[in-house]
Amino acid sequence: MNASGTFREVKAPCGRWTDGAEYEDHDDEVFLSRLRIFGCGCRTIRHEYHDGAVSRTTTRHDGAVLVDELVSAQ
Repeated sequence: MNASGTFREVKAPCGRWTDGAEYEDHDDEVFLSRLRIFGCGCRTIRHEYHDGAVSRTTTRHDGAVLVDELVSAQ
């Protein structure tokens, strides 16, 4: 993934305010992937597929999965 940049003082999935980094990538299978890594260790991943479907995963810094969903294109 290519680094898209950093962010400052954003509320992480665990509720902490922290800095972090965001990465973005395009490939043959997934139209767009975005990964956000928060300073506390929380992560969010979003994949947008060519058919319009979107998957999201949010993982708290302790490993607990808060969101794991696939939304089909309508």
